[in-house]
Amino acid sequence: MLNRRHPIDIIQALPKRFKESHKGTYGRLLIIAGSRRYTGAAALMVEAALRSGVGLVIAVAIHDVAQVIRFRSPEAIVIEAPEADGAFDKQVVGLIRDVLNEYDCTAVGIGPGIGPMMHAAPIYDGMHELLMANHWPMLVDADALAPIYQRVLANPIDDARVVFTPHPKEFLTMTNASQLDEKNKAVLLAAKQARQVIVYKTNGTIIGSPDGIWNCRTGNEGLATAGSGDVLSGMVAGLLAQGVPPFQAAKVGVYMHGLTAEIASKALGLRSIIASDLCNTISEAFQELVQYHG
Repeated sequence: MLNRRHPIDIIQALPKRFKESHKGTYGRLLIIAGSRRYTGAAALMVEAALRSGVGLVIAVAIHDVAQVIRFRSPEAIVIEAPEADGAFDKQVVGLIRDVLNEYDCTAVGIGPGIGPMMHAAPIYDGMHELLMANHWPMLVDADALAPIYQRVLANPIDDARVVFTPHPKEFLTMTNASQLDEKNKAVLLAAKQARQVIVYKTNGTIIGSPDGIWNCRTGNEGLATAGSGDVLSGMVAGLLAQGVPPFQAAKVGVYMHGLTAEIASKALGLRSIIASDLCNTISEAFQELVQYHG
């Protein structure tokens, strides 16, 4: 334990647990992630989402990715998707629509490890159409960031229910910018233009929404490791699926993600942390928050 107090607004935003409940009480998250090159990204996202308390995770993935998820997280439902050259084929959109309806998903997470796709345009067109036609929130990361952000700009949705999670280079690509002079201003502007939530992953992560900026004060350089962002995506998506509003889900997810690194570094030091260690300390981060301000 870190033995310190934590912001009351973070504590109050944590999803409640009830004695009279079942897995459906805590949401159903659909994850669309991974490719032959990046099998681990999807697996990390799925595990982090499960650790965040979501009741059910359904992962749509190509065969190679599905095998890794099944081994690492037997708790997840894994549905194999049609593929083309080691990534999703355009037919995946129909499968995603069917899965959303069958499981009545309460949130969607897309992007980690998805990589470049032969049929990217129709896939992202289809995802944007599904987003427009439904009311669930969505977490967007990695290669899905720019395509979906640009589609949301061109055809806005009515409410702020999409959370984009770019690192600095992805943010520049997403917003068609060449450099940033004022990070806070740039993130706030991008959030206002899309009318959505943006998590700018950096030292002191910045979260922008149409209503303002929030800066995170947890975390350390141990987060600078492959797969760290995939863990964050799973945590935030899992919170969205449990009904936490997008801006609050982003704040809680980022804050807790930072805590996982602080907790892991006490045992492992800063140099040896890997993304799996962050998944393994999500439960301790929850205990930390509840014990010292709950």
